[in-house]
Amino acid sequence: MSSLVLDKETLQFGRLLHYAGFAIALIVGTIGYAQLYTPIEENILNVEMKIDELTQSKQNAAAIYSAHERLSNRLQGIATRYAELRRRVPTNAEAGGFLKYVSEIAQDEKLTIFNFQPANSVESEGYTTMEVMLNGKGSFASICAFFDRLAKVKRLSKVKDITISVDRQSDEYPMKATLIIYFGLQTDRDQLALKEVTRG
Repeated sequence: MSSLVLDKETLQFGRLLHYAGFAIALIVGTIGYAQLYTPIEENILNVEMKIDELTQSKQNAAAIYSAHERLSNRLQGIATRYAELRRRVPTNAEAGGFLKYVSEIAQDEKLTIFNFQPANSVESEGYTTMEVMLNGKGSFASICAFFDRLAKVKRLSKVKDITISVDRQSDEYPMKATLIIYFGLQTDRDQLALKEVTRG
Protein backbone atom coordinates (compact mmCIF):
# COMPACT_ATOMS: atom_id res chain seq x y z
CA MET A 1 0.00 0.00 0.00
CA SER A 2 1.61 3.18 -1.16
CA SER A 3 1.45 6.39 0.89
CA LEU A 4 0.31 9.69 -0.56
CA VAL A 5 3.09 12.20 -0.74
CA LEU A 6 2.13 15.87 -1.01
CA ASP A 7 4.52 18.43 -2.25
CA LYS A 8 5.20 21.71 -0.47
CA GLU A 9 2.97 23.86 -2.68
CA THR A 10 0.02 21.53 -2.16
CA LEU A 11 0.47 21.72 1.59
CA GLN A 12 0.59 25.50 1.48
CA PHE A 13 -2.53 25.58 -0.66
CA GLY A 14 -4.30 23.32 1.78
CA ARG A 15 -3.34 25.56 4.67
CA LEU A 16 -4.62 28.58 2.78
CA LEU A 17 -7.92 26.82 2.17
CA HIS A 18 -8.10 25.97 5.87
CA TYR A 19 -7.40 29.56 6.90
CA ALA A 20 -9.86 30.88 4.32
CA GLY A 21 -12.56 28.56 5.66
CA PHE A 22 -11.86 29.74 9.21
CA ALA A 23 -11.97 33.38 8.10
CA ILE A 24 -15.25 32.81 6.25
CA ALA A 25 -16.74 31.14 9.34
CA LEU A 26 -15.57 34.05 11.49
CA ILE A 27 -17.06 36.63 9.09
CA VAL A 28 -20.33 34.75 8.88
CA GLY A 29 -20.44 34.49 12.64
CA THR A 30 -19.71 38.18 13.03
CA ILE A 31 -22.43 39.10 10.55
CA GLY A 32 -24.89 36.79 12.25
CA TYR A 33 -23.96 38.24 15.64
CA ALA A 34 -24.43 41.76 14.36
CA GLN A 35 -27.76 40.96 12.73
CA LEU A 36 -29.06 39.00 15.69
CA TYR A 37 -27.59 40.70 18.78
CA THR A 38 -27.55 44.37 17.75
CA PRO A 39 -31.34 44.64 17.25
CA ILE A 40 -31.84 42.87 20.56
CA GLU A 41 -29.44 45.29 22.27
CA GLU A 42 -31.27 48.26 20.73
CA ASN A 43 -34.60 46.85 21.87
CA ILE A 44 -33.22 46.43 25.38
CA LEU A 45 -32.02 50.03 25.40
CA ASN A 46 -35.39 51.25 24.09
CA VAL A 47 -37.24 49.28 26.75
CA GLU A 48 -34.94 50.63 29.47
CA MET A 49 -35.51 54.21 28.24
CA LYS A 50 -39.26 53.59 28.19
CA ILE A 51 -39.12 52.25 31.74
CA ASP A 52 -37.18 55.36 32.82
CA GLU A 53 -39.76 57.59 31.13
CA LEU A 54 -42.64 55.76 32.78
CA THR A 55 -40.90 55.93 36.17
CA GLN A 56 -40.33 59.65 35.73
CA SER A 57 -43.93 60.14 34.61
CA LYS A 58 -45.14 58.25 37.66
CA GLN A 59 -43.03 60.45 39.94
CA ASN A 60 -44.25 63.60 38.15
CA ALA A 61 -47.84 62.40 38.40
CA ALA A 62 -47.49 61.99 42.15
CA ALA A 63 -45.98 65.47 42.46
CA ILE A 64 -48.67 66.99 40.25
CA TYR A 65 -51.42 65.27 42.23
CA SER A 66 -49.90 66.47 45.51
CA ALA A 67 -49.62 70.05 44.20
CA HIS A 68 -53.19 69.92 42.87
CA GLU A 69 -54.53 68.67 46.18
CA ARG A 70 -52.59 71.34 48.09
CA LEU A 71 -53.82 74.12 45.80
CA SER A 72 -57.39 72.80 45.93
CA ASN A 73 -57.34 72.88 49.73
CA ARG A 74 -55.87 76.37 49.67
CA LEU A 75 -58.51 77.54 47.20
CA GLN A 76 -61.25 76.04 49.34
CA GLY A 77 -59.87 77.87 52.38
CA ILE A 78 -59.77 81.16 50.47
CA ALA A 79 -63.34 80.64 49.24
CA THR A 80 -64.49 79.97 52.81
CA ARG A 81 -62.81 83.09 54.15
CA TYR A 82 -64.18 85.18 51.28
CA ALA A 83 -67.72 83.93 51.95
CA GLU A 84 -67.28 84.85 55.62
CA LEU A 85 -65.98 88.28 54.61
CA ARG A 86 -69.02 88.89 52.42
CA ARG A 87 -71.26 88.12 55.39
CA ARG A 88 -69.42 90.77 57.43
CA VAL A 89 -69.54 93.51 54.78
CA PRO A 90 -73.01 94.96 54.02
CA THR A 91 -74.01 96.28 50.62
CA ASN A 92 -74.64 99.82 51.89
CA ALA A 93 -72.99 101.96 54.57
CA GLU A 94 -75.84 101.51 57.08
CA ALA A 95 -74.15 104.04 59.37
CA GLY A 96 -77.34 104.38 61.44
CA GLY A 97 -77.39 100.67 62.25
CA PHE A 98 -73.71 100.74 63.13
CA LEU A 99 -74.27 103.73 65.42
CA LYS A 100 -77.07 101.87 67.17
CA TYR A 101 -74.88 98.85 67.77
CA VAL A 102 -71.96 101.00 68.96
CA SER A 103 -74.27 102.87 71.32
CA GLU A 104 -75.57 99.62 72.80
CA ILE A 105 -72.02 98.39 73.45
CA ALA A 106 -71.07 101.73 75.01
CA GLN A 107 -74.15 101.66 77.26
CA ASP A 108 -73.39 98.09 78.38
CA GLU A 109 -69.80 99.06 79.23
CA LYS A 110 -70.83 102.38 80.88
CA LEU A 111 -69.07 104.48 78.26
CA THR A 112 -70.78 107.74 77.28
CA ILE A 113 -70.86 108.50 73.55
CA PHE A 114 -71.86 112.11 72.89
CA ASN A 115 -70.76 112.62 69.29
CA PHE A 116 -71.00 110.24 66.36
CA GLN A 117 -70.10 111.76 63.00
CA PRO A 118 -69.87 109.74 59.77
CA ALA A 119 -67.58 111.18 57.08
CA ASN A 120 -67.82 110.86 53.32
CA SER A 121 -67.45 107.42 51.78
CA VAL A 122 -64.28 106.57 49.86
CA GLU A 123 -64.24 104.22 46.86
CA SER A 124 -61.41 101.70 46.91
CA GLU A 125 -60.44 98.78 44.71
CA GLY A 126 -63.21 96.27 45.34
CA TYR A 127 -64.87 97.91 48.36
CA THR A 128 -65.96 101.22 49.91
CA THR A 129 -64.96 102.66 53.26
CA MET A 130 -66.33 105.33 55.54
CA GLU A 131 -64.64 106.97 58.50
CA VAL A 132 -66.73 107.49 61.63
CA MET A 133 -65.53 109.92 64.29
CA LEU A 134 -66.85 109.57 67.80
CA ASN A 135 -66.23 111.29 71.14
CA GLY A 136 -66.86 109.62 74.44
CA LYS A 137 -66.00 109.52 78.08
CA GLY A 138 -65.58 106.72 80.56
CA SER A 139 -63.29 104.88 82.93
CA PHE A 140 -60.17 103.23 81.60
CA ALA A 141 -61.76 99.82 82.16
CA SER A 142 -64.95 100.81 80.29
CA ILE A 143 -62.92 102.15 77.34
CA CYS A 144 -60.89 98.93 77.11
CA ALA A 145 -64.03 96.78 77.35
CA PHE A 146 -65.76 98.89 74.68
CA PHE A 147 -63.01 98.45 72.11
CA ASP A 148 -62.60 94.78 72.99
CA ARG A 149 -66.27 94.15 72.18
CA LEU A 150 -66.09 96.39 69.12
CA ALA A 151 -63.33 94.19 67.72
CA LYS A 152 -65.67 91.19 67.97
CA VAL A 153 -68.54 92.81 66.09
CA LYS A 154 -69.72 90.76 63.14
CA ARG A 155 -69.62 93.75 60.81
CA LEU A 156 -66.11 94.41 59.50
CA SER A 157 -64.61 97.57 60.98
CA LYS A 158 -61.33 98.74 62.46
CA VAL A 159 -60.02 101.46 64.75
CA LYS A 160 -57.93 103.92 62.77
CA ASP A 161 -56.81 106.00 65.74
CA ILE A 162 -57.75 106.76 69.32
CA THR A 163 -56.80 109.56 71.70
CA ILE A 164 -57.41 109.36 75.45
CA SER A 165 -56.99 112.45 77.62
CA VAL A 166 -56.54 112.70 81.37
CA ASP A 167 -58.99 114.64 83.54
CA ARG A 168 -57.37 115.09 86.94
CA GLN A 169 -60.69 116.08 88.49
CA SER A 170 -62.49 112.91 87.38
CA ASP A 171 -61.99 109.16 87.17
CA GLU A 172 -63.35 109.24 83.64
CA TYR A 173 -61.18 109.82 80.59
CA PRO A 174 -62.28 111.89 77.57
CA MET A 175 -61.77 109.91 74.39
CA LYS A 176 -61.70 110.60 70.66
CA ALA A 177 -61.63 107.77 68.13
CA THR A 178 -61.85 107.31 64.40
CA LEU A 179 -63.37 104.08 63.15
CA ILE A 180 -63.47 102.74 59.61
CA ILE A 181 -66.45 100.73 58.40
CA TYR A 182 -66.49 98.72 55.16
CA PHE A 183 -69.35 98.14 52.73
CA GLY A 184 -70.13 97.58 49.06
CA LEU A 185 -67.76 94.64 48.57
CA GLN A 186 -67.41 93.93 44.86
CA THR A 187 -66.37 90.82 43.00
CA ASP A 188 -64.10 90.97 39.95
CA ARG A 189 -67.21 90.63 37.76
CA ASP A 190 -68.89 93.56 39.53
CA GLN A 191 -65.80 95.73 39.04
CA LEU A 192 -65.62 94.83 35.35
CA ALA A 193 -69.28 95.71 34.84
CA LEU A 194 -68.76 99.00 36.69
CA LYS A 195 -65.81 99.88 34.48
CA GLU A 196 -67.83 99.10 31.38
CA VAL A 197 -70.65 101.38 32.55
CA THR A 198 -68.17 104.15 33.41
CA ARG A 199 -66.43 103.72 30.08
CA GLY A 200 -69.76 103.85 28.19
